Amino acid sequence: MRSLLVIATMLWSFLANAQLGGVVVDKSSQEVLPSVVVIWEGTRLGTTTNAEGEFSIPIHPEAKNLVIVMVGYVSDTLFYKGENFVRVELVAHNTSTAGATVAGDKSATTMTMRNPQNFQVIDKKELCKAACCNLSESFETNASIDATFADAITGTKQIKMLGLDGKYTQIMFDNIPAVRGLASTYGLTYVPGPWINSIYIAKGIGSVTSGFESMTGQINVAHKSPDNAEKLHINAYSGNAGRMELNVVWRPSIHNQEGVEDSKRGSIRFHPVFLAHGAYSSLRFDHNKDGFLDNPLFSNLLLRNEWRMETDRGLGGQYTISYMHLTNTAGKRDYDPKDEIRSKLWGVDMKTDRFEFSGKTGFVFPEKEWKSFGSQVNVSWQDQKGKYGFREYSGQQLSARINLLFASRILNDNHKITTGASYQFDDYLERIYFKSIPPVSLSSQNLNRREMVPGVFGEYTLNAKERFVMIAGLRADYHNVYKLFFTPRLHLRYSFNELSTIKLVAGKGYRTPNILMDNVGMLASNRDIILQGNDPNGIYGMKMESAWNFGLIYSKKFKLNHRDGTLSLDAYRTQFVNQVVMDMEQPEEVRFYNLDGKSYSNSAQAEFHWSPARRLEWRLAYRWLEVKTDYASGLLDKPLLNKHRAFTNLAFSTKEKSKGSLWRFDGTLQWVSKKRIPYTEHQDHDASAGNSYSQDYFQLNAQVTYVIRKDFEIYVGGENLTNFMVHDPIVSAENPDSQSFDGSLIWGPVFGRMGYVGLRWSLN
Repeated sequence: MRSLLVIATMLWSFLANAQLGGVVVDKSSQEVLPSVVVIWEGTRLGTTTNAEGEFSIPIHPEAKNLVIVMVGYVSDTLFYKGENFVRVELVAHNTSTAGATVAGDKSATTMTMRNPQNFQVIDKKELCKAACCNLSESFETNASIDATFADAITGTKQIKMLGLDGKYTQIMFDNIPAVRGLASTYGLTYVPGPWINSIYIAKGIGSVTSGFESMTGQINVAHKSPDNAEKLHINAYSGNAGRMELNVVWRPSIHNQEGVEDSKRGSIRFHPVFLAHGAYSSLRFDHNKDGFLDNPLFSNLLLRNEWRMETDRGLGGQYTISYMHLTNTAGKRDYDPKDEIRSKLWGVDMKTDRFEFSGKTGFVFPEKEWKSFGSQVNVSWQDQKGKYGFREYSGQQLSARINLLFASRILNDNHKITTGASYQFDDYLERIYFKSIPPVSLSSQNLNRREMVPGVFGEYTLNAKERFVMIAGLRADYHNVYKLFFTPRLHLRYSFNELSTIKLVAGKGYRTPNILMDNVGMLASNRDIILQGNDPNGIYGMKMESAWNFGLIYSKKFKLNHRDGTLSLDAYRTQFVNQVVMDMEQPEEVRFYNLDGKSYSNSAQAEFHWSPARRLEWRLAYRWLEVKTDYASGLLDKPLLNKHRAFTNLAFSTKEKSKGSLWRFDGTLQWVSKKRIPYTEHQDHDASAGNSYSQDYFQLNAQVTYVIRKDFEIYVGGENLTNFMVHDPIVSAENPDSQSFDGSLIWGPVFGRMGYVGLRWSLN
């Protein structure tokens, strides 16, 4: 039955989306514009832009002019010349352009004021401000997300939003949930930076159409696609830590494609894009002389192929297949998994293979542009094997997801509904075992499970005179273990005027605990893993995690010294109902148990964005966190988390010269306050210093880019230029055979000052 379901779904995914795609933005602010009417002149064939300002519309066989209309903006008409993607810039009313050329500087990071969700959009320009080798390193210039190391040995990076681990943030690739299960931490490395077209960050609870797993926010990564990828793009990178990378994006040109005739769908055309990534590091460094590698050794190969199918009758589709092979070696400086003697040293050796297929489907009714049907299909298989010190690890995950959506309106465009159904299947085979008896006390764990979760959902959107927008959603899901549960969510937006907006978000989220890969940093130690779940009906004896999230956001656009600026203030509270608590308060062990008491996160952030002069951008932000949990020893601050963070970013570019040559300068300085360190019996690292808190520190990143011509640029940069580092990040590094050996209590940069150089070449 399951095979028939997968086959039927994959067959259905070979129908789909519209032929002409595009995005509509405000010409002055470059902010995306939702709910814009896009229609072929002289016809009834049209559509509206979504929350990200994007639209897709079937090509009309006779019409040649595309009309774009929005209240408060000057209407525009484009002559269609056969392109697949268009970018439309609308001019607001009362903006005088007569007798002058209006030249606006597009901000690399924008906040959407019209969407009820607290959206922030990061585009390719922002990603080029740092090395951005992969997704986990794409938030160096973002104040809302913390990117930290999971431990002091493997070099794995993880993110935090609203003070909580990234596992509580729903991360999606092209609107399909992706970083979950065995990939909940490592999955951030599955997307190379040069593959990314833009990143959409939504703080707070997400939409019910994407599932029930979002608690603190959603991050949607939009890959480069046949619509927006360069014909050819090459990015090469080399760092003084021994890291080398090569990225290739290739979009073959298909001119005057006649397509294949189909009696029901008309002419069918295909547009592909190919993406490849290779990374390698083999140099062994140990600058702090603790006997352990400063940087892991690795070799990675990632491949992705996406095809866009288009028809002239409202059907089309996007289909993607990807493959990843990753290896990672870390631990003692002389550790070598291939050597009979040196393989007995304390080390980490992981190999991961992953295959994935996804298909997105959509149909816009030609005579009813406000009505559409869509589907999303995703099938993935991941195999992960290796060792962490004395522990052998084996994990496999087979997942399949189907999401069907129907969108329409009630009476008029002021009342819209989206309904649908979903089915999530996950099969996990995961265990920790030992090939020989370890010299310390460690437990083996078998964590196999199978989850099947069908669900239905509905979402209603009210747009009242453009000033007030409400999105109310509810979904019901039935888990084969945790049974029936409901997910309510609400987003409100009220605009006082065109320049100031207030938003309110509230809702609930759920997730199934994934003990090992959710907390992979603990494996970089000899702590014994102890499961103390007390729910006889739960997975591993653990209850399903659930939490309420509430947020209040105020956004204001202004002019200062005749230059545009924005101010954003937000406050959030995440209150757990059930949570799997990871307790590292006792040395030499880590315990997992169900929450008995309180667990919450309070977050407040202020962000100021201003352009003091032409081609100069300045961002300034401050964030405060209060995150507490009831452990067995009492209500405590979350360990290894800073309460305060201040952040500033400056970006400047020179005036463009002939052939597009210019210089770009980017710098980011952040201050991170002290963090609480769990007690250890052998506190011989910097964090102890006679107390239970680390020191605060400053960190500076900078990059200089020389654009030789529009299609070729070179860049030189440095990370952690203040050279601050935790000199003894591993507890009992001199005795890795002891129970007290621990590399999981990392609170600051493990590596010192790092430099890199790279080039980007594009053919458009």
